[in-house]
Order: sequence, then structure tokens, then C-alpha cells
Amino acid sequence: MKKQPQEWTLRTEKMVYGGPALARADRFVVFVDDALPNETVRARIYKKKKQFAFGRAVEILEAAPERVPSDCPWTGDCGGCTYRHCTYPAQLRFKQEVLAEALHGVPGAAACLHAVVPAAATQDYRNKMVFTFGTTPTGELRLGLHRRGSFMHIIPADTCWLQSAASREIVRRVQALAKQLNAPAFHEIKKTPGLRTLTVREARGTGQRMVELVTTTIYPGLAEALLAQLDDLADTIFLSTDTNIYGSARPEQRTILKGTGIIEETLNGLRFRIGPDTFFQSNSAQAAALFRRLTELATQHGRPRVALDLFSGTGPIALHLAAHAERVIAVENWAPSVEVLRENLALNNVQNVDAVAADINQSHPPGIPSRVDLVVVDPPRPGLSPRAIEWVTSRQPESVIYVSCNPATLARDLKLFLQAPYQIETIEPFDLFPHTYHIETLVLLRRTSTSE
Repeated sequence: MKKQPQEWTLRTEKMVYGGPALARADRFVVFVDDALPNETVRARIYKKKKQFAFGRAVEILEAAPERVPSDCPWTGDCGGCTYRHCTYPAQLRFKQEVLAEALHGVPGAAACLHAVVPAAATQDYRNKMVFTFGTTPTGELRLGLHRRGSFMHIIPADTCWLQSAASREIVRRVQALAKQLNAPAFHEIKKTPGLRTLTVREARGTGQRMVELVTTTIYPGLAEALLAQLDDLADTIFLSTDTNIYGSARPEQRTILKGTGIIEETLNGLRFRIGPDTFFQSNSAQAAALFRRLTELATQHGRPRVALDLFSGTGPIALHLAAHAERVIAVENWAPSVEVLRENLALNNVQNVDAVAADINQSHPPGIPSRVDLVVVDPPRPGLSPRAIEWVTSRQPESVIYVSCNPATLARDLKLFLQAPYQIETIEPFDLFPHTYHIETLVLLRRTSTSE
């Protein structure tokens, strides 16, 4: 007989990173999904450890004043939004508090922490969405987003307010087309062939749109029908195959059904080529604001002669710095990004940026000057390695700007910079992802006189 899940009545205290609210049963900690601080909830426990547990609020017995009705029918089920059931000012406050707690042990951080810069738009802000094909329990094909905590269950995405109306229409048309052609969804457990993912990318500055459909098998008539269905909605269309049935879908062969294979975005007067594998910040408007502020901080103490842009990707930071520094060296380890970076430099006729292919967390790239004025780091979620921090500080830059998407690794790395020694001048969080727990943070560090 299946054991019935436990249900506890709890009083929540505060939000924690990842989106749940923290509550206590005596001294036993419970992380409660779908709850807000200062609520009394009935929580169903779905995972229990020795010293803590995870639960989900199944009934709100006493609601917090920040709680509002969600405008999404899949709130609590979808793995995307975590804050859609509370007001936007409260979301910003929760993110601020979570960041402040993560930085609590960093000397000087509390005095330098600014309020979160809010997003101008909290709906229709994502310029990239990836949807997955699946089937309902009754066997009906579905195209949408993953249910929270599940790689198998898919919920509909045609009502997702993070994407544009055109993107929602693309999802509807592709799902209808798949059903019309009787094309099955790839089954993650049985590994039976079928349709895998649909990616929609939008350049908000130009209005251009890219669509890529990935499948394990090309079904008769699929290419022609896909082009006919999406011709009025997409500037570039790919039909791609991935025969590797294990892991995430990674196209092995791409066929361009329409367009050049790239779209072009504009940001603060700069132009950027975006291909199907190109990383670009998912919120164009907030990325523009963040990069504007970054260039202000980069020049706050004068014009840098030599600036390093580490983990440069396709070059948005390097291109913004180019107008404010005599020379910029952009370091990126992924070859496709380095190639697009060089294309973006040519596209913008930028002559003072050098592109270097290297992984700063693993090795020391050759040809870097022994002294630089400014270093900007924008690492992935795991942050910087101690070796990378040591190498950065050995260049003795007067200023270091750290762009972080992970408060925990940011706090860890800042402590090492402070030992170098550097000091924090400002910490400025930006909300690039409304309705989610994610936060992007800009930190400006200055070298102290004792490091001369």
C-alpha cells in the first residue's frame, strides 16, 4: 500500500534562494513551495531528510498581504515562474533580502548593497523560449514547458505570459501541425523516436524572429508544412535532427528552411548576430540597462587603457567597453561564441577589441599584459575558480566588475577578492527575470592602497 504523504500546518518566516519559503516545525526546517513569508499554510511534505524537509503549500490558511491571484493557470505546476502569486514590489523585496542574506558574511557588502533595479516590463520580456514535446496521460501530443520537478510531464505553453503573443501563436501552430501529420513526441524513457523541442528566439530591437524544430526523425511533409505554417511569423526557420537519444536535445544536422540562419539584435546602438547556438541575455531591455550601468562603473575612475572581458560570450560587454577603453581583450572558451564575437566586432566596425579563445577557470591565456586597468568577469553559475581569481588579481587591475547570476558563488568569490586585497564600492542587483527567483548582480571592486 502506498504511504500517504504527511501534511503539516506551518508558519512561514522568509523567502530563500530558489523560491520556497522557510518554515519551522519546532526546530525542524521545512522549505515550502508556493508559500510567501508570514503565512500559515498546510504543507504536503514530498521529501524529508534528517534535519530538513521539502513541502508544497496545498492550502493557504492565512495569506500574506503580498499574495495576489495568479494570472497563469499553471502557477505552482510550471517549473518556470516561482513568484507569480505575489505582487511585483514584493518580488523585488524578496530578491533583495535573499541576496543580502547570501552576502551577509562578506565584509562591507551590506553597506554597499543597492535596491534591485526593477524591470520595465514584467510580461512578454523573454527573447528566447525552449518548448518540449510530450504526451498527456491519455496519449495526446502536447508541446509546452516542463512540469516542476519532472522531465517527463509537459504542461501547455500557449498561455505563458513571459513570451510574446507571436511566440504563443507559434507554439499553437506547431502543435496543431504535429497532430495533423500524426508525428509522435520523443519518449524520454522508452527512447522511441519523435519530435523533441521547439525553440523561439526574438530580436526585440529589430523584430526579427528565429524558430528551430528539433526531431529525431524527419517525417514526410514536415519541412514543407512547417515553412507554410510559420512563414508569416519567422524570419529564419530551422528543421534540425538529433539522433542522440540520451541527454538534452543537441542538433547534429540543421536544414535552413527560410532565411540566413541568423537574426540581428540591437542593444544600446550596437548590433549583434544571434544564431541558433548563440547565448544572449534573455531579457533584452534589462540587459541594455545593465550594460549601460556597467559602462558607467567601468569609467567611474577614468578611462581604462587596457580592459579584460572574461567569459565574454559573443561580446556584448566587450563591445560596450570598446567606446570607453583604449584596448579591450575579450576571453571566451567556447569556439562558436568566439566566432560570433569576431563577427559582431566586424558588424560594428570595432577595431580595438582582441578576441582570445581560452577558459580562464582552467588556464592562463597567453598574450595578456602583465598589468591591466579593468577586469570584467561574467562567469557561469559555478562562478570563478580560486586559480582564476588569483590570475585576475595578479594583473593588478585598479577596478574589477563582477557580473553574477548566482548569489552563493558571488559571495564566495568576493571573499577571495577582498583578501587580494580589494574593497567593494557598490553592489547593484538587476531584475532580469520577473516572476522567477533569479537575480543578476553588478559588483564594483577597487584595489586598495596596500596592494600597490
